Amino acid sequence: MKETKPGPLAKYTVLDFTWVLAGPHATKMFTDLGANVIKVEQYPVGANERWLPMRVDHDGVTQSSYSINVNRGKKSICVNLKSNEGMALIRELIQKSDVIIENFSPEVMGRLNLDYESVKKIKKDIVYCSISCFGHWGPYSHKPGYDIIAQSASGWIAQSKPNIMAPVSIGDMNASMYACTAILSALMFREQTGTGQNIDISMMDCLFGLHENTLPWYMITEAIGSPKEPMQIGAKHPGYAPYGIYQGKNGSIAIALLTEARWPALVKAMGEEFCWLKDDPRFKTVSLRCMTDSAPLLHTELEKWVMSLPTVEEAEKILEEAGIPCMRVRTLVELATKDPQVKAREMISRVYQPFIGPMMMYGCPLKMSETSGCIRGYAPLLGEHNREVLQKMLGRSDESIDNLYQEGVLYHEEAISRLPEELAKMEQLQSQ
Repeated sequence: MKETKPGPLAKYTVLDFTWVLAGPHATKMFTDLGANVIKVEQYPVGANERWLPMRVDHDGVTQSSYSINVNRGKKSICVNLKSNEGMALIRELIQKSDVIIENFSPEVMGRLNLDYESVKKIKKDIVYCSISCFGHWGPYSHKPGYDIIAQSASGWIAQSKPNIMAPVSIGDMNASMYACTAILSALMFREQTGTGQNIDISMMDCLFGLHENTLPWYMITEAIGSPKEPMQIGAKHPGYAPYGIYQGKNGSIAIALLTEARWPALVKAMGEEFCWLKDDPRFKTVSLRCMTDSAPLLHTELEKWVMSLPTVEEAEKILEEAGIPCMRVRTLVELATKDPQVKAREMISRVYQPFIGPMMMYGCPLKMSETSGCIRGYAPLLGEHNREVLQKMLGRSDESIDNLYQEGVLYHEEAISRLPEELAKMEQLQSQ
């Protein structure tokens, strides 16, 4: 991998107690921005995401695509938190850290005496962030939860017709971005005042606040005494038109037009058969087109036009020439392998992953002129950085670290012994 500039968060150390997605995705963003992220993994099995699909066994080492995606660039330590010596190491690392992130159920860190109040006694100005399904207070706070539970609780699933879960874990990833924002704000406050703080992020809160227009429609109508029930949304928006996904002979195309200026161009592009739309009183203005009484008919006519064409590529070409916002629905493999926009924005890069070889990884979407986010390394093997972290951050000697292994305090997977040879291969490839 080419040499990169230090990121804007290079001076910060993040102690990462996260698992699965909401927490690991947040700490991945911190890694991309240059922070020193130390992932504390469960002894001796590692974080849960190491066991999630797609798991592949290559060159005698089993690795998970899930884990690689969310943990690239981090340092992995595997410490036995049930031992006094292991907890002593963690307390020392806390003293050297700026941020702690965890996303377990609310009671877990307390059982380890690693909740905010306990950690604050070790590092007074720590920025401590917890992410959970329902937060640390409220009548649901005791409930366990995953992304689909947060989607259900927040009304996200009820908004869809038919009721379906989002195709990605939007509750986890949305909460992780709120967590990043809160942590950065807390770090700025700490630099101004010297005071750390506790951050409580609820996936349900974050998703609930994400409802763009369905719930606000109810809010404004309720305020004037005529409450309007929030609508459900399927492939086409029930109250915006044109705004939806339209089926063609060989695929689908998304079309969105919510301005007056381009409406005549759309009708003209659709051809003579549909010219009546321009003068129909139901579609005369954008406000009329964006009414529940008018939108369904406009959706029907637009899909009829798309289906009349030989391909959705042809529909996309016609609409683009007319200046209409549109996009043929791309597949994930198409995006990863040949989409020119993804390539131009460096949203796919090949990174050498030990025992797998050069593999595609997501690029960082945070583009900045001076300190842009970027991939800063492969995903670590379990316990790969035990020795490095304890030597550099805590000043431990090789002998004392060896003793910790013998006492069952530290663990690393067997493939670590073969890692120097793998890294030599990586350096050789990068130098070519």
